[in-house]
Parts: sequence; C-alpha cells; structure tokens
Amino acid sequence: MTTSSQTPAIATDESPETGPPGGDPLPGRRRRSTRESLPGLAVPILLVLTFVLFGILSPDLFLTWTNVKLTVSAQATVLLLAIAATIPLRTGDFDFSISAVMILSACMVGSLYDQGVSTPVAVLLALSVGLAVGLLNSLFIVVIGLDGLIVTLGVFTFIAGMTNLISGGNLVTTVPQGLQTFANHTFLSLPSVVWIGWLIALVIWFAFEFTPLGRYLLFIGGNRSAASLAGLRVNGLRAFSFVAASMIAAVAGVLLAGSYGSVDPSSSAAYLLAPFTAAFLGTTTIQMGRFNVVGTLVGLYLLAFGITGLQLLGSESWVTDAFNGAALVLALAFARYFQLLNGGRLRLRRAASS
Repeated sequence: MTTSSQTPAIATDESPETGPPGGDPLPGRRRRSTRESLPGLAVPILLVLTFVLFGILSPDLFLTWTNVKLTVSAQATVLLLAIAATIPLRTGDFDFSISAVMILSACMVGSLYDQGVSTPVAVLLALSVGLAVGLLNSLFIVVIGLDGLIVTLGVFTFIAGMTNLISGGNLVTTVPQGLQTFANHTFLSLPSVVWIGWLIALVIWFAFEFTPLGRYLLFIGGNRSAASLAGLRVNGLRAFSFVAASMIAAVAGVLLAGSYGSVDPSSSAAYLLAPFTAAFLGTTTIQMGRFNVVGTLVGLYLLAFGITGLQLLGSESWVTDAFNGAALVLALAFARYFQLLNGGRLRLRRAASS
C-alpha cells in the first residue's frame, strides 16, 4: 500500500476509453460477457455459502431469525462507518478518523446531556463534530496537500485523546432516554437504527449510480489529473467527500449512543478496521474495481455472518480481529489483481483499435 493521496490498487471505468465523465461509453463497454461478470458475483456467492456452511454446522443457532436480527442490528453503526469510508475512497482518499468521530459524537451526547443541555441541542452539537473534523481533514489534505492516510491517522489519535478528556476516561452512561427510545424503536422486528443505516446507504447508492456527482467522484479517484483537465472542481469534490464521511460518522455516533445507552470512550480502535475491510471487499464484487455501496454492504455482512458463525461454533474472541485482518489483505490482493487485469484488457483494446 502506498502513502500517496491516491487510493492504491483500484481501477475504475472512467479511463481514457470512456472520455470525460458523463460521456457515452464505447459500445463494447455495454456488452460485457458473462465470463467477465461472473467474478463480480464471487462475494455474494460466498455470503450464500457462509449461510449454507454454518447452517449445516449449527442449524439450531445460526439459521434462526433471532441470530439474523441480532447480527444485522449489531452491524448497524458499522454499516454507517463503512458507507462513510467508501465516499473518500471513491475519490482516491483515505479517512481513518471516522471511527474516532463516531465515538466522540456519541460521548458528547451523553456528556452534554449530563451537564443540563437539552437532547436536541446535544444531538446537534454532537453532529457538528462531524462537520468540524471533515473541514479540518479537508484543510490539511486538500488545501495544504498533506498525505491523507497520515493526517487522518493523526486526527484519529487526537480525537481519541479529546474523547477521553470529555468523558474523564469513564464509561458515559447519561445518554438521553428519548434518544434511546428512538434508536431502539422496532419496525418489522428491526430497530430504527438499522433502517436509518439502510436509508442512508440507499441515498449514497443513488448518488453514486444515478447522479453526475457519483461519476465525478469516481473519475477523480481513477485519474485526478485527467479530472482536473476535464474541468471538474477536484479539490471541492474531495473536500465534500471528507465532510460527508465525517457527518455520516457523527450520525453513527449519535445512533450508537442511543442503541446501547452507554459509550466506551476508548472503543474507537475497535471500529477502525471493519469498515475499510468491507469497502475493499466491495471492490471485488458487483462493480469490479469500483468502490460501490452494494458491494460494501455485501462485504460487511459477509464479515459479520462469518464471524458470528465462528463464534457460535465456540471460537475465541481473537477470531474477530484475525478474520477482519485476513479479509482486508485478501481484498487488497484481489483489488490489485483486477486492476492489473483491467489494465491488460485496456491495452489490448487500444492495440486492436490502432
């Protein structure tokens, strides 16, 4: 993995073959062969096989609505973090500060409420953390030009320290009862936090797939210089991606506080790896080589149900970190493979057309 501002090992379809964003792709792009599209189904197929395998090994525990409901509910805030991570990644940037933003905003809700601040004001101030951190990241990375990976890791560490300062290093248990009631209100047996996560995922998916903004972000991630020459406001769109990611992370923090009724101020590191693992797994499915919302969701639930299945079979707690770490390395390896594969196909097409 490089430390440049561009995301490594990911190829996009906004190459010279397709021209400027919003333009019509070549006819050959529309007629992808079945053989080329099959690898994109590998992760969804693996998710199905996960259910089959653990359903056979532990049918009384794994293949139950209770297990599905608990697993999906437990991943609700991680889902939001994964969506948040996907937005800057689509433009070629990393934002490792999102999990720290989530925990800080969660702690702020409880701490402010404990000091007599009303629930709506406490929530708004907690959400403002996302805006502030997004602008801070944009300043150092987009305006000044520092390396995004290093900056956001530094911001992650800084925010973790500020979270401990605000909470006094103690578990925050003064979460407003109204927020807890809202976050845990169920609809079709699932808490509202799950539906909010899916709704935000749907909005981002629509923006990625059906608006010029989604194409512009993808074009910037594929070739930042070409995007600038095409007239795109590259710096403005990159700054937007950082602000959007931090705002979604702050929303996740408010919902996390409401869901659990308490917040551990030192837990931000526990949420660091899984969102990026899901996002990179998403580039190996559905839309090969692209950071996309559907792929991120499939990758996230593959990780979640795989870990749940192992835990139901009696695996120890270290399995979660080992599973996420191995999955991230494999996802990066597959992403690199598809980049090389797509690059080879592009060279062959250019040679054939010349």
